[in-house]
Amino acid sequence: MPPSSAARADRWRWVAVGLAAVFVVACSEDVEPVWEQFNATDDQVTIRIGVEDVLDPVSTTLYSSSGIKEVGSARVEPGGGPIGTEHRFVVEVDDAYEHKVGRATVRVQSPERGSDEYDMDADSADEGTWTTTLVSVGEEGETRDDTATFRLWYDVSDEASSSDDTGG
Repeated sequence: MPPSSAARADRWRWVAVGLAAVFVVACSEDVEPVWEQFNATDDQVTIRIGVEDVLDPVSTTLYSSSGIKEVGSARVEPGGGPIGTEHRFVVEVDDAYEHKVGRATVRVQSPERGSDEYDMDADSADEGTWTTTLVSVGEEGETRDDTATFRLWYDVSDEASSSDDTGG
């Protein structure tokens, strides 16, 4: 006896639900980025914290991972000031490399206070410009030199997924 039209409709519904589940699973398998540092590990500046006057900006050149090729620049505005000063951190990646950099961070290290790493925000009008603003903290009368290390990152999983593994 052939199945009823209601039974056929139920079967097709289950097939449709199964196909939808396979589609959702296939589309949700996003590859997590695998970040590797793009620039040299010692691209840094010193920031004077707890001094009376607001100081001029400090800057550094950013180099490739080998330390040979210039890939950009970084600066902190101001380069020092009293406790509570807002410091703007700016990274500018050269046009030739900005498409490779997918993330920028700044690691601030203080001898007495340890270190923290902060993600920087990409500029909406220039993919090679990254910024963040941090406020210096400390006790009244405290002075110190903090080190800001700038790190550019590229996603090595992008390279793996875009390579041709067919051997042809």
